[in-house]
Amino acid sequence: MTSRISLMIMVMMTYCASSKLFAQEKDLSKILWSANWSTDNSYFAVGGVDRNIRIFSGHTFELLKIIQNKSAVQRMSWHPYRNILAVAATEDGSRLIDVENDTVIHLKGLNTNGTRAIDWNFNGELIALADYEGFITLWNQKGDLLLTITKENTKGNVAIDWHPFKNEFVVLSDSVRMYDSDGKLLHKFGQRKEHVLMLCVQWHKSGDFFVIGDYGDYEYGYKALLQFWKADGTLLKVSDISKAEYRNIAWNKKGNRLVTASDALRIWNKKGKLLATGFSKHNLWGIDWSPNGKYIVTSDFEGHIRIWDKKARLVRQLE
Repeated sequence: MTSRISLMIMVMMTYCASSKLFAQEKDLSKILWSANWSTDNSYFAVGGVDRNIRIFSGHTFELLKIIQNKSAVQRMSWHPYRNILAVAATEDGSRLIDVENDTVIHLKGLNTNGTRAIDWNFNGELIALADYEGFITLWNQKGDLLLTITKENTKGNVAIDWHPFKNEFVVLSDSVRMYDSDGKLLHKFGQRKEHVLMLCVQWHKSGDFFVIGDYGDYEYGYKALLQFWKADGTLLKVSDISKAEYRNIAWNKKGNRLVTASDALRIWNKKGKLLATGFSKHNLWGIDWSPNGKYIVTSDFEGHIRIWDKKARLVRQLE
């Protein structure tokens, strides 16, 4: 079964997302993997396979600029206090972009396959990258490589998230691992008895627990799961209602609402109760809340960018 995880990671690297996507027989070059709102509400950024990073106004939703990246964008993360966008990309396209000053810092020395996930720590002094080879690298905001964490596994890493007020992070691969900023392994546990690929993780704002969304494996009858976990490996809540993999998840600023991207947009409370559903013709990929909690931005398999309200009602389609 572990070989199946390796195969699934290779599939992701070539943008073959799931059996459902194959069935749609669409152009994979349209996928927009990531949608992220800046912490001051000024902007949101959307990126994907076409290498274009679109910067929109967080107030009017107007397209302000398009930044051409060197390779396909996998994930993005805004600095907690400055409008600097950290980009995880395939090949050697990972970089830090100062959106307001139009300056770029290239993150050099990464493996040739590129990185799958990226995140700023709580004070914006550190950046963590997770890559397809199973390595984790830590950088400062100047783009200097500080630390490479030795592989604990033979599988690629696909998601990473810093604790909201500690220099500790969760990374997902063949299991759930927690490290501190010195590279010390703090915790490790399995996420479910079936060997499936985990795709996204987000700490709750309290730091008391985090949520994981996974891929499932519909060929074997394994549903995609949304799981709420304590840091010590205590499982708090599970939901299996999605009909597709969970690609991205995000808490609102207050921490009382979680939004998930899969076959639909779903909004949950912090105990895992489903509150609202926004239906989509195509699988959703990128997702994030506006900092004021009024809106949600999504991106999807067909290249659509949409704005929803806090009750999962469609407000506007941008592309």
